Amino acid sequence: MTVIDAHTHLDDGRFDPRVLDLGDRLGIDLFLCTDIGAFIAHPSIDEVREMNRTLAGELRRHPDRLRGYCYVNPRYGARTMDDLRRNVEDEGMIGIKLWIATLADDALCDPILEYAAEHRLIVLTHAWRKNVGGFPYESTAEHVARAAARHPDTRFLMAHLGGQPESATAAVLPHPNVWVDTSGTLIGAGEVALAVERLGAERVVFGSDLHHVDLVENVGKILAARLEPAEEARVFGGNIAHLLEEASR
Repeated sequence: MTVIDAHTHLDDGRFDPRVLDLGDRLGIDLFLCTDIGAFIAHPSIDEVREMNRTLAGELRRHPDRLRGYCYVNPRYGARTMDDLRRNVEDEGMIGIKLWIATLADDALCDPILEYAAEHRLIVLTHAWRKNVGGFPYESTAEHVARAAARHPDTRFLMAHLGGQPESATAAVLPHPNVWVDTSGTLIGAGEVALAVERLGAERVVFGSDLHHVDLVENVGKILAARLEPAEEARVFGGNIAHLLEEASR
């Protein structure tokens, strides 16, 4: 069984080799990662470029273990698109990271999402419903659903099961171009099982949100969801491997 962690981050500009060693012990073959630096909500275009340069260096250091999502701030228009093209077409990045600089369904994202559809990229999209403490441009599953409806050929990977799995799975259910990942400290085995029941195992993807979480715990919640063996294989790696096949062409 192929195991791929579809949601990780660099830690202080690097992918810790100790995590790769732990991944070996846990049977994780590949990590998909991005660099969002110091977690600044609205980084400058120069900061974004530097984060992506750092990520590209780590991808070259670990070509057999890492694949990269290009981080974008959609507010910089043509400059954002130039950086995205360079990282996909020259550096071989396989996806895009949308975080909290804009909402996922903002028109500013349209050129990015159209490019993603053209190149069959995976769009890892942060989404979390919060009662308190949310960021001004923090997407929810409803924003992702509207973006997916407007861009039906773009493949979205909604992070953290939307932060509120019951409502989030209902929001994205009508959109077959949305997959969900299992990362998030509030997401446990019950939420994983619920997502598989609501969306089908073919739309649920293992992700951890490394480096600031426990990788063992994240593997454990998939195992504890008591999925059928074929479902577990899809979630742990089969689904994202299929998406990667197209993104890597």
